[in-house]
Amino acid sequence: MKKKLVALLILSYPSVAYLKQPPPAVPKPITFVAKIDNIDFNKTAIDSDMKLLLADRFHFKTKTPCNKNTLSGRPKSFGLTSEVYAAKIKSLLAEILSERYLFLTIDQCDSGGTPMLTNIEVCTEALCGAEFMKKESYLWLNQDLKATVKRQATSVIPMPLTFDKEKQLWKVAGWFIESSEETEELIPSKLLAFEGYTDDETFKTQKFVSTFKSYYSSGNIQHILTYNKEGKEDGKYDSYYDEKGKLAETLVFKNGLVNGEYIIYHENGAIESKRHFIDSKIADGECPHYYDNGNIKENHSYLNNKLEGKHFEYFPDGKIKDERTYHAGKVVGKHTVYFESGKVRAIYNKNDKDQYHGANEEYSTEGQLVSKSTYKEGKQLSNQTWYKNGKMKKEEIYDNEGRKNGVSREWFDNGQLNTSTSYKNDVLDGDSQKWNEQGEMVSLSPYKDDKLQGEYKYYDLGKLLYTRMYKNDKKDGPDRRWSINTGKLIEEVPYIEGIRSGIKKEFNDRTGRLLTTTPYVNDEMQGTGETYNADGVSIIHCYINNKSIDSLYNPIEIREKASQSDDNAQYELGKYHYTCQDYDRGLKWLEKSADHKNIKALFLLAQMYNEGDGVKEDQTKYFSYLLKAAQLGLSDAQVEIGYLYLVGEGVEKNLPEAYQWHIKAAEQGNVHAHYNLGWIYQNGDGTEKNLDKAKFHFTVAAKSGMREAYEELKKLESNK
Repeated sequence: MKKKLVALLILSYPSVAYLKQPPPAVPKPITFVAKIDNIDFNKTAIDSDMKLLLADRFHFKTKTPCNKNTLSGRPKSFGLTSEVYAAKIKSLLAEILSERYLFLTIDQCDSGGTPMLTNIEVCTEALCGAEFMKKESYLWLNQDLKATVKRQATSVIPMPLTFDKEKQLWKVAGWFIESSEETEELIPSKLLAFEGYTDDETFKTQKFVSTFKSYYSSGNIQHILTYNKEGKEDGKYDSYYDEKGKLAETLVFKNGLVNGEYIIYHENGAIESKRHFIDSKIADGECPHYYDNGNIKENHSYLNNKLEGKHFEYFPDGKIKDERTYHAGKVVGKHTVYFESGKVRAIYNKNDKDQYHGANEEYSTEGQLVSKSTYKEGKQLSNQTWYKNGKMKKEEIYDNEGRKNGVSREWFDNGQLNTSTSYKNDVLDGDSQKWNEQGEMVSLSPYKDDKLQGEYKYYDLGKLLYTRMYKNDKKDGPDRRWSINTGKLIEEVPYIEGIRSGIKKEFNDRTGRLLTTTPYVNDEMQGTGETYNADGVSIIHCYINNKSIDSLYNPIEIREKASQSDDNAQYELGKYHYTCQDYDRGLKWLEKSADHKNIKALFLLAQMYNEGDGVKEDQTKYFSYLLKAAQLGLSDAQVEIGYLYLVGEGVEKNLPEAYQWHIKAAEQGNVHAHYNLGWIYQNGDGTEKNLDKAKFHFTVAAKSGMREAYEELKKLESNK
């Protein structure tokens, strides 16, 4: 049986009876009924080992049993595969949006980490009770007046519908939605959204018949129309601005299709446009559009329900803004765009296949050419842009297939080259270079088949700052970094296929002398690193699983002293190797140190044999080394020996002996000894019961910052 070490004693000994208590019962899962407000997917959570993980975050309208408005859940907490979990959550979304009550299960609120949901079910009367199964007497509609879930609704119809005896139809009244001030639930407001009629009492068909009106939230009419018996628009349709009686558009439906004149109005009542429709198709002929002052805004024509012929757009003062030609609904030939001054803004050219063909040019307000690109049947052949000062800004070269080929360049407005990028068949291939406005190199990136290949270089103020070696777009070789002040190499990191592997080196930026080495295996620190001074290695560091485990200062001197039988050096060397999991070497030096009666070595060996850490567990050796350390005066060993005698663990229980060892440790100021003596005097274990002495020892431990001792003091005071 493994023994508790001194660091755990304060949690182990309030009394001997404590050791005999039965194991705690497995806590039952927590269940509750609630509505989920929304779900945030792939958020961070913390597991029971206090490690970060990804989980979905569920937000609730009310507090959960964990006294929070959020809980997390993931496939593992539900005991499901990722696919089954995703399907389950997807199946619940409509119920969540409809604000249905759900029956939920949590593992525990206080088990460490983020509380996790383990199951969610839609409420049934058997699961949740009748009070959570009340059905709403509302039909929720979206903006298209189609049935939807409550959360996505814009209006609501109270059910059942009322019957209009005169029309022999069911009246449908829809209301805007608002949130209840008390519960924040969505409820009908007092503002009418629409009113109409249906021949379906349940409105399941969602078919309107007869007159229909809709309203703005201001109460003004938005639409007026009529539906026939088949539920299709039939007759005059009027649409209004949100101002009483101000018409926005008017048209006529016949059996669901637009027929006749369709007129759109500006807010001032002026006509914006008139179009003629035949069975929802625009009639052939001109279709002018006007500004609200009556001036022409746009003019085009239709043929066979498609744009055809000349198309003009105008500025408010009547000048041409845009000029192009359509054939069968597509722009063909020359397309010219103008500034308000009348100068040309852009010229585009297309063939009869709606493809760019020829030169496209764009100009500044001063008439300066700022962009020119050429095309052949939709494939770009070249692209050039200029600054307003007339200097070249960008130039790209393409082959006959519209692929970038050759060197593309960009310039600063002072004429200095900014970038030079090489392409082959539309992918990066060759050197890509950058410069600053002073003409100093910034970077060089070598590419092959669109992947970085070779040595990447980065400069600052013209000085080489770092380089990286790439192979197939992954780092492969040394990353090197130089000091911007001295130009000396200051860091070198080796990579293999994008992963740090090998010895990282750091150098002094003034002398170039090696400062540190750090070993990497598969992108993690692993092995022995070194720190150097002017005389050589000054510290060695042990890394395991990307963590620094231990360090040994002056290792050369320590090794030399250890070989000369210096027990402290032997202990330091042994402890370092043991901590770094080099158990054989650690054991060798620790035993040599113990042979010289080094109490720290004796105590560490006791721990090793007790835990079986690096050696085979051996309770005889554990007790032997521990007793020697205690006899030589190590207070932690004395407390641990005292504890073993106190509870009879591994040795025959001997309360007076336990008391004496604790007294020896307490005389050296051992806080744990004082805490345990508080209990010993309180219980009368191995000595006479003495509450004053118990209080004294608890006080000493409490003043040293031991919270448990402070709690015991409060109990003693309250029991007076």
